[in-house]
Amino acid sequence: MDGRPILRLAQNGQDAQSAELWPDRRMVRAELLGQHTHETASGNHVHVYLRAGRYIARGRYQGSVFGETLGADPCQASSRLRRLLSEIEDACYLRPTQASQRPLSVGAVPRLDLQRLCDAYLAEVRKLRGKKTAGTYLARLAPVLRFADTANARRRWPLAMDLDRDYAVALRASLFETLVTANGRAGGHSRTMSPRQVYNILSTLRGVFAWALRPDVRKLPAEFASPLTPDIVGDKPSKDPLRAVKLPLELRIRMVEAMDAWQICHLAPSLVLPMRPDEATGLLVTDVDFEKRRLRFGTRFGGRDFTKGRRSFEVPFPPELVPILRVCIAERGAGPLLRSRAVFEGRDYARLRVEKPDDVEAAFEAELAIVARGAVVTEQDAKALFRRVLRRIGGTSPDQLSHEFGGLIRTVGLAPGLRFYDTRSAVTTEMNRAGVPELELRYLTGHVLGDVLNAYVTLDPDGAMSSYFERIRPLLVAIAERAAVLFEPK
Repeated sequence: MDGRPILRLAQNGQDAQSAELWPDRRMVRAELLGQHTHETASGNHVHVYLRAGRYIARGRYQGSVFGETLGADPCQASSRLRRLLSEIEDACYLRPTQASQRPLSVGAVPRLDLQRLCDAYLAEVRKLRGKKTAGTYLARLAPVLRFADTANARRRWPLAMDLDRDYAVALRASLFETLVTANGRAGGHSRTMSPRQVYNILSTLRGVFAWALRPDVRKLPAEFASPLTPDIVGDKPSKDPLRAVKLPLELRIRMVEAMDAWQICHLAPSLVLPMRPDEATGLLVTDVDFEKRRLRFGTRFGGRDFTKGRRSFEVPFPPELVPILRVCIAERGAGPLLRSRAVFEGRDYARLRVEKPDDVEAAFEAELAIVARGAVVTEQDAKALFRRVLRRIGGTSPDQLSHEFGGLIRTVGLAPGLRFYDTRSAVTTEMNRAGVPELELRYLTGHVLGDVLNAYVTLDPDGAMSSYFERIRPLLVAIAERAAVLFEPK
């Protein structure tokens, strides 16, 4: 076998070990560098074989048999064989299983193009930070990969190690000229990419280069200098501290007056309390403390469900929300506090039934036991799975809240472009204007309390929120009046 069919398959990007391409997986004698057997100066013999289109080196080293796949390309396999023979002679050869356990990467730096470099980076992000984060980074890197696939870029910068300042300047200019649509919807209104998104893309690519230069990764040579210098990436655009509040109190009152029963239960609390949508949909029935009038947010189930920053905190709620929260619970002993509209209105039923708090964790553990191997490899994956279990128990999702919010603003004739997440900004701004102290404000909004004063000051969230509740009294009155109309006995 002269190796030419193997080289052609490798160039076409096909998997040489595919059962369709190589039905015969027997190991046969082969030659590299003109020989089947290679003898080292230390007396070791290394034999070359071919199996399923890939070259394999086999022999004995330090009293034990070893085998290493050299690759399908004869040129690359010959190169690796030469290094392997030198490593054996220098007594520094590591079997593949040993090399994978070492903290530092050894061997030659691979000659990767930008697509393969990003693919390796995203694969590690997927394992360490979860599917959602990997998807976010992939979306950011997509314009970079499209630029790399242009004829001019392929000609000037074929490999990742070839990228220089000219590349960075050309990429940045290309990003500012790129047309995008809202949420990537095909056929939507196009506009040029915002400076903030350009910054996100360039900073993500800068992270790829920093990762590839790490000594335990070594996907780029040590002499490689990242072309994404501070003057090219720029500073992260900051928000205008004097910007107008998108949802002032009078607009939130108009929204409350137009709400139906599901909306008053599921949207109105977010017009009063500084909850993230993800935090609201993760609340359980048992997270409501009517005696202290508080909602509990935090980590549960051994760290498999958590808030942003993994903060645990309690947020007081006003008496006007008590009837609404009781309607949300509806005499249930466990399960998600907020439910989908169909389940809430009785038009559908939960796929999983729970009666007590332990049943929720049991349902989650049962789902973990049957999930596909490799689907839950990070805490973020476990959290996503738990939220899917909540929806099977009848819970709702941030997307449904956002969809209902969008319909509500259209109903009351508000300007398009408002997001459900804007409620958190409006509530936090109102809390600040009501005089809520900074430490309490950071605690109640689920932010990190890194200030040294936190070690000496005891917080008073109830007292801090009382001044805020007085400030938004017209909104609370509107909620109470609307709830009375919607839930009055018939």
